[in-house]
Amino acid sequence: MPESTVLLVSRDHFLAQTVRPVSESIPRLRLETCGEPELARAHLRRGGVALVLAHLPSEQADKSVTGLLQTVVAERCACAVVVLVEDSDEARTTALLRAGAADCLSLPADIGRLAHLVDALTLRTRIKAPTAVPNPAEAEDLADALPLGLADLAPQVRRVAPQETTLLLTGETGTGKTHLARFIHQLSPRRDQPFQVIDCCALSPALIESALFGHVRGAFTGADRDRPGKLASVGRGTLLLDEINSLPAELQGKLLRAVDERVFEPVGSDRPQPVKARLIAASNVPLEREVATGRFRADLYYRLNVVGFYLPPLRERPEAVPPLVGKFLSEFTARNRPDVRGFSEEALRALENYNWPGNIRELRNVVERVVALSAGPEVQLRDLPETIRLHGSASIVPAMRAEPIAPATEMSAGSLNQAREAAEIQRIIQALKKHGNNRLRAAAELGISRMGLYKKLHRYGLIQSAATANGFWDKLAAAASQ
Repeated sequence: MPESTVLLVSRDHFLAQTVRPVSESIPRLRLETCGEPELARAHLRRGGVALVLAHLPSEQADKSVTGLLQTVVAERCACAVVVLVEDSDEARTTALLRAGAADCLSLPADIGRLAHLVDALTLRTRIKAPTAVPNPAEAEDLADALPLGLADLAPQVRRVAPQETTLLLTGETGTGKTHLARFIHQLSPRRDQPFQVIDCCALSPALIESALFGHVRGAFTGADRDRPGKLASVGRGTLLLDEINSLPAELQGKLLRAVDERVFEPVGSDRPQPVKARLIAASNVPLEREVATGRFRADLYYRLNVVGFYLPPLRERPEAVPPLVGKFLSEFTARNRPDVRGFSEEALRALENYNWPGNIRELRNVVERVVALSAGPEVQLRDLPETIRLHGSASIVPAMRAEPIAPATEMSAGSLNQAREAAEIQRIIQALKKHGNNRLRAAAELGISRMGLYKKLHRYGLIQSAATANGFWDKLAAAASQ
């Protein structure tokens, strides 16, 4: 498959060295550089450019970069432009966005955000898009490739992806909502159309309305031409409204009309335009809680939540850790350290047991770090960050209370709670033994969440730093019943 090009317009060699690893980490993408915006126009006319990264080192360069943006718009170039600004302020950013920039990043660049933008804005040109829904065999292959350990959602995703249904994805930051939305788009009949993301948290209320709905000439000071918003520019593709919980209250009613009546009006216009895109909303907090507190409209919530997918945090699905580690290990060893072959059993167990407050994103960063710093061909427990070594290496071990529970015939009047605790301990032990110490399955049998089970294990002192041994559960159950 032919490669797509990221064109960096800059004379700064250090910036090129910063951007190159980002482009090289994304399949079927290569980086080209040129020193001046005027030279970039020749590259654009040759075609094959998926994204332009335009460096704006000073205010004197504003006019040349604005001219490049005008060329992209006037010649209908099939690429986005991200401006890298040395000295950014809101007025300058607003002017660049209104001129047609897809986004503006302040330098020094946040590499994570830059990588996300490059990945998202070049996706369409990097994927060979068929014109029809994939056949069942292809859908099965895509389901197997469902990213970030979310394969358990594959049956529901396959059923809903070809439909026009509005979707709501909820889950903590870093659980893979954007990846799932992109995967749904790839499984849908719209996969030959654009997939775009608008981050409702990243823009001020003044900017997000124009970015989402667009504006017409004269709508406000500086609006010297019509500019389509994401709802229009995505066409018949898929638009992900990320962090929808951050959408200002004054815009929620306007979005409700777009979702409900499938029409919207650009800022400064009273002429309705049709919504052709499929809408997927994502929230990193439960929207029903936002509705209860009055921060989110109930009617908009119900219109968005036609079909919902909850992406549980990584701490609630430790069985997803090993395959994710394998995926990230393959990625980083191929790029940097081919001599690193895998993780020791002790290190992998620590990763499974760690709480992962940053979820999959944090796990990916940890794997990248230990691959870079590992001293040998196998990552050991000592190679992991100290936080994970301290808190992730714990596993279920015998750790009974200092005083044994008295037999029922000898219990005092105040020991009823002790009897209840003893019964609960035995039931927990029985479920864990039955499921081979799989906390997720044991919690399901007990009718509680995995975190609920984890808290009980801590409460009863059943967490310490040793591996389970043969006959351990029998001995522990016998001790609890004494």
